[in-house]
Amino acid sequence: MYSTNFLITIRITYEELCIKFSSISIRLKKFSEKLKISVIS
Repeated sequence: MYSTNFLITIRITYEELCIKFSSISIRLKKFSEKLKISVIS
């Protein structure tokens, strides 16, 4: 019982971390694209 709850908690935190990381990387991509565009033009 305890171990399953523990695993579920770990999975949830892991998923949240993944979501945060993916959103951060998407922002970084957009930012770098803006930078490239501004540098080119």
